[in-house]
Amino acid sequence: HISRKVLSEQLKQLEKDGLIIRKKYNETPPRVEYSLSDSGESLCPVLKSMEAWGEEHILSKHVV
Repeated sequence: HISRKVLSEQLKQLEKDGLIIRKKYNETPPRVEYSLSDSGESLCPVLKSMEAWGEEHILSKHVV
């Protein structure tokens, strides 16, 4: 669970860091879409490696 304020702050920071792209539509009600930038996409292999490490090292320690 995350508050709207925290989510908004995180999205603004990710956009500022160049990891996501924010597209605002001129509609009522207002609509915004987010997508990964090229820099954000380039993090996918890193994140997948971290996931694999976690599955191997952290999850295996919880198995008795």
